[in-house]
Amino acid sequence: MKSPHPDVTFRLLTPADLAAADQLREFAGWNQTPRDWEGYLEFEPAGCFAAELAGQVVGTATTITYGRDVGWIGMVLVHPEQRRHGIGSVLLNRCLDHLRARGIRSIKLDATPMGRAVYLPMGFVDEYDLSRFQGIAGPEPAADRAMLEPLGAAVWADVVEFDAEIFGVARPAVLRSLAAREPESCFVVRTGGVVRGFLMARTGRNAVQVGPWLARDDAAAAALLAGVVRRHAGQRMFIDVPAPNTTGAALMREIGFSVQRGYTRMFLGENPRPGVPARVFSTSGAEKG
Repeated sequence: MKSPHPDVTFRLLTPADLAAADQLREFAGWNQTPRDWEGYLEFEPAGCFAAELAGQVVGTATTITYGRDVGWIGMVLVHPEQRRHGIGSVLLNRCLDHLRARGIRSIKLDATPMGRAVYLPMGFVDEYDLSRFQGIAGPEPAADRAMLEPLGAAVWADVVEFDAEIFGVARPAVLRSLAAREPESCFVVRTGGVVRGFLMARTGRNAVQVGPWLARDDAAAAALLAGVVRRHAGQRMFIDVPAPNTTGAALMREIGFSVQRGYTRMFLGENPRPGVPARVFSTSGAEKG
């Protein structure tokens, strides 16, 4: 691999860069929106990086920290004309340096097959695979939608606590940001005031991104899916299902969705609180975990 062009500079990503960053996202065909880019700077302004050449942003990488336990790397993008010159590696190392300086115990990411080949020699270890299912929201799974409630302020604290148990670490800032984007696409299932599951969805560039979608039992998961399918009937959806959740994959097949692509969840360092991936029916997206 070549070294970056000597005129490439590396610095923090700023709000002024987001239009150019989103153009890199468009080159890659990813599903994020400008609101997602704004969110990365809200979550971790000192941990988002840009590569610049001749006044043009030619690369990006972002991080999110979930307390001191987990840090997440995402949005590692390089302009097509500048790929295979080491820019992505420098950006990735900027992220690692930032997270290590913060004392993060476990650094995670969701890797494409191409990315996995880069991350393995750096010491990243496979945790489990994920499958991105895609399809048009149409037939609803057999479920009791009467269980559904809007995900509002009255249940917020309980949802954050539930999420921390299943995801493995608390992430209230990310959840609050996602829930605020399309509140009408966010649902919770409770019994006797106890949360059994919740789902958030938002409209992306290419499809409705479903997730996080977590549930303690299959009936709650099916009800949540039925709610979001009805809400977005006729629209294309992306749903990222961890391999340990075999019920999630079965639900996808039940509504006629198929696998678009695969990822591998990887970590560097410890894996102190891996959560309960068998109860994660869809992640929050490859760049958020």
